[in-house]
Amino acid sequence: MTATSKRWIGAGLVILVSALCMGKNLGDEPPKDSRTPAPRGERRLLYVSDPSSIANNLFPDPVKADDLRRWVDELADSGVDTFNQEVYNQCWTTYWNSRRFEYDPRPQHRRFLSLLEKGIQPLAILIEQCHRRKLTFIAGFRMNDNHGGVGRFVRAHPDWVLREFPEGELYKASQPLDFTFAGPRDYVHDVIAEVVSRFDVDGVELCFRDHGYFPAGKGRERAHLMTELVRRIRATLDDAGKAKRKKLLLGARVFSSLGECQNLGLDVPTWIAKGAIDYLCPQDVMYADFNMPVAEFARLTRASKCMLYPAILPWTSARARNRLDGIPLSTASCCALAHMYYCAGADGVSVYNHFTTMWHAPFYPQAVRRLRVLGNPAAVAAGERHYIFDPTWGGLAYFGKDRTSTGAVKANRISLDRTRNKAQGDYPFWLFEGLTRRERATLLFRGFNLLGTDELEVALNGNIIAADALKRVGRGLPEQGRIDFRKGKEPAFSTRWFELKPSLIVRGENKLSVALKKSDPQASGPIVIDEVEVFVQP
Repeated sequence: MTATSKRWIGAGLVILVSALCMGKNLGDEPPKDSRTPAPRGERRLLYVSDPSSIANNLFPDPVKADDLRRWVDELADSGVDTFNQEVYNQCWTTYWNSRRFEYDPRPQHRRFLSLLEKGIQPLAILIEQCHRRKLTFIAGFRMNDNHGGVGRFVRAHPDWVLREFPEGELYKASQPLDFTFAGPRDYVHDVIAEVVSRFDVDGVELCFRDHGYFPAGKGRERAHLMTELVRRIRATLDDAGKAKRKKLLLGARVFSSLGECQNLGLDVPTWIAKGAIDYLCPQDVMYADFNMPVAEFARLTRASKCMLYPAILPWTSARARNRLDGIPLSTASCCALAHMYYCAGADGVSVYNHFTTMWHAPFYPQAVRRLRVLGNPAAVAAGERHYIFDPTWGGLAYFGKDRTSTGAVKANRISLDRTRNKAQGDYPFWLFEGLTRRERATLLFRGFNLLGTDELEVALNGNIIAADALKRVGRGLPEQGRIDFRKGKEPAFSTRWFELKPSLIVRGENKLSVALKKSDPQASGPIVIDEVEVFVQP
């Protein structure tokens, strides 16, 4: 697997930090059937509800049974065919209680106590209503989640707490368990075993999006321990399924590249090859990454019975999240992301953290109606599509500069040094667009510290863009609509754009090349290009 890519191109210094740096190269070929999406199976839209967000922001206090039923109805009416309610996190149970395992003590989960005290399990109501509405119900388990809350199990076993992390302040904000020890593995397995024995679930999802599972640098050598746990859970589900006379699904939500997964001890290729999991949902920890290497996962799943449901999240980057008070991805951007997923070999999409933007109109629960189109590949391909490529973790230092908790640097950019002669660089991005005669498309890029008097030479996939075809926004006026609520002032930037023709693009990896032909003699400092957008209008 490649690490952060650092290259010298021509006479200019170009720093290209790939969003896929911990996985395979962006140039990996997509599946052969990518020209015409051919998703397998019948499930297309998986909605994930985390342990607290819906409970805290949508349900009243106290929660009644009908509140739970109406929530399922909203999802079913919005095209969701698979509902994952996460029922375990931080060694706590949510939506159900147990004599053996600790119930989540946080205030948002006390609103279920009136039902629980009557012997009514909210989880059972959700399952019953899902089956009534023909939805597949998945019980989700956060494998090592810890948002700062520490339960009895963690306090009772301080020697099992993971202590060895890379440098980074945010690693210190939680106390995840070390799966090197049998105790944490047994505990997670036993919680899952109780759920599948007590409730009529259709499957289980293992959510791996945590700071770690093994000491730093030990993931690959100890991956067999996590694989043993996954296979043990698989066997437990198979046994329970025989008793219930149905196949119980096992899914895994994992990091956004195979390299990241394997570095943290998640041997995804083995899980798929051995038939341990029925579906896979790759995603970044927090952001929707339009350059996620879905094809590398698809090559594994397409050779198996394992389905592939990459995730759509509400923002593309930390920068986007902080701009305009956290407005989420538009429907056009969600469609662009879903279109890329389907063309790269996905069988459907999963929706994660969708509710974190519920303060934006049209508000919840109506906002989930926007999801309906995502489960229909033909509708996605026929609609407006807005692709956004920006530095996913750029500017953050929580886990080291530009790094996510996996250790991957995710800040795709070109840096053009004005002091170098003809500085140039490449920006790779995924695109699966054929562009019919009726469709129009535009590509834009923003250069921070780029002045209107700087002269650029631009090419796409080796095709030079004529000088008169390369446009500027408002002849030097600032681009509108980019109000920034971050502390401090956004750096000055200039936007260039040109019309996309079918002859300019390829299906799969595309490469935008930019060279500084002539620098403004009064300017100083590098030109940084780290935002590229593509608009496709049917």
